[in-house]
Amino acid sequence: MHQDPLLDHRSKTLLAVAQTGSLTAAAKLLFITQPAVSQQLNAWEKELGFKLLDHQGKKVALTPVAKRLVDYLTFLRNEDQKILAKLKKETAPLRLGSTLSIGSFLLPQVLTKMIEQDWPVTTQIGNTQTLLSQIQRGELDAALVEGDFDHRHFVWETIGQEKFALFGSHQLKAAVSLEKLFDYPLLVRELGSGTRQILEKWLQVHGSCLNDFKQVVEIGSPNAIIELLKGGVGISFMYQALVEDELAAGQLFEWKLNGLAIRHALYLVTAQNSFFKNQHHQLARICRQLNGLNLVGK
Repeated sequence: MHQDPLLDHRSKTLLAVAQTGSLTAAAKLLFITQPAVSQQLNAWEKELGFKLLDHQGKKVALTPVAKRLVDYLTFLRNEDQKILAKLKKETAPLRLGSTLSIGSFLLPQVLTKMIEQDWPVTTQIGNTQTLLSQIQRGELDAALVEGDFDHRHFVWETIGQEKFALFGSHQLKAAVSLEKLFDYPLLVRELGSGTRQILEKWLQVHGSCLNDFKQVVEIGSPNAIIELLKGGVGISFMYQALVEDELAAGQLFEWKLNGLAIRHALYLVTAQNSFFKNQHHQLARICRQLNGLNLVGK
């Protein structure tokens, strides 16, 4: 277990119990006795005014509020590591996440700019919900996402606007209604994907849902979806930026759909009260410049 010199002994003890699931195992991890673990947490419960542990015979489980506290302590521990690295004049890389969609058309340009500026960075790709959870746990510093999320729980900046449309392998002569699409195989991203969230929300507004399509194929990769579309398999809703080359080459075509006119925001999302707030603002400016936007962040 990583020792954090900025966390007190009770925080470390609770994290050890959460990690091991046992008072005895936590005591071994911390090189103290099991009664010492119990005494620390019992005293802390009285001080906090709420229970941390549910005792079930010889086993213990974290209470729901203790789990939330553990998430916060984990976030603090990760922030502490970065702050200490900064104070020691060590350059801590920015841990940047990106959705698969943004990773296909914007992330490479962002990384090029960061590398040109000698800005250390590590990257991770995931869907919107996974990345947001990692930010809340302190495992990522920032993420480029396009899905809907609760803006109250994060610091965020709008970094772009992208057209969201319907694409297929052959060209339609006229716009179609939603109902005429239900017989086509629909290729969609996995649960938690921002692209899928946008589609499901739009369908709901129009009194429909994914179940209205006779065949829905869930695929976790936008590149795989594009290859299937090029092969004449099904239809799919996605950002136009993902298929610009295929559109230019005549391999794919936008299908005009009555009622579909979406330009969805792209966001740079960070944790509240992050130590690296100024770096995040600088990164947001880079993203907006690449998107040709001059927007005010939030």
